[in-house]
Amino acid sequence: MRLRITKQQDELAFYGHGKLLITGEYFVLDGAKALAVPTKFGQSLRIKELHSSENILYWIALDNKNKPWLQFTFDKETLTCLNTSQVEANDLNVILNAARKLNPEFLCSPHDIAVETRLEFPRDWGLGSSSTLIHCIAKWANVDGYTLLQNSIGGSGYDVACAAHDSAILYQLRNRQPETIAVNWKPLFNDKIYFAHLGNKQSSPEAIKNYRQLIEDKTHGVNGLTRITESVLNCSDLKMFEELVNEHEMMVGSQLKQMKVKDAFFGDYWGSVKSLGAWGGDFVMLTNESSEAELKEYLAAKNITTVFNWDEIIFENQS
Repeated sequence: MRLRITKQQDELAFYGHGKLLITGEYFVLDGAKALAVPTKFGQSLRIKELHSSENILYWIALDNKNKPWLQFTFDKETLTCLNTSQVEANDLNVILNAARKLNPEFLCSPHDIAVETRLEFPRDWGLGSSSTLIHCIAKWANVDGYTLLQNSIGGSGYDVACAAHDSAILYQLRNRQPETIAVNWKPLFNDKIYFAHLGNKQSSPEAIKNYRQLIEDKTHGVNGLTRITESVLNCSDLKMFEELVNEHEMMVGSQLKQMKVKDAFFGDYWGSVKSLGAWGGDFVMLTNESSEAELKEYLAAKNITTVFNWDEIIFENQS
């Protein structure tokens, strides 16, 4: 069924920002203080009550090219998917059921409901298609986003927090409870910071599983990355920033027993390179004191063409 929502005054609409995790990857799960930034690319969710009353929830997901990539029909009472058994339908069922348990009045309208989600970034970018969806559903259901995450697909929650913020955030789990502080992080040398997509999307659940199995004592990593995060936040010098980035990469790499992304892909690069999120794919952050054209030429030779400067990808509240 091809269902599109047309703009109506009585529809509900929610939006969540994508995210980039600058510091604290993996160890944020165990209490490390992390620095994350919202992106200009996110996901919207629109809801429309229909005149019909057949106990149906229609769901269509559009990609960044406005093309449907998921189309589901749910029984609104049981939240059972009626038209497919694919993994995404099961995941959505889990999230919606968790939202209903937190708020029993959620989805209790007598009318059928049509939902449309729309991504602003390709699904393989790893900017948070799941976290922005969790955030939007939490807003719709009027429940806490972190609790909804933990009761459904799980995770540290920094990405759901980032979806809700218009600025950079410091995020930390204390006694398994999230603490989020909005911060103004835009280094004086932001014009020397770039972000590139490696085109090799990583599985976050698999990466986390490997981290859990590999590292028994997380104390050294948690304390070390917390210190680096605080130093990055207050850093005003590019060279010092690069030293902190390099130390962060070395610390995480040694703990995970993985090769640093610079050693693996950018051995001849003139600046610093840092993995953002799960190691081995998705986005990396690069420092660059050469021209933007020279950087892009270097990356293009490695078949990396998705490259952004700071202003092109980082969301900043203009108000």
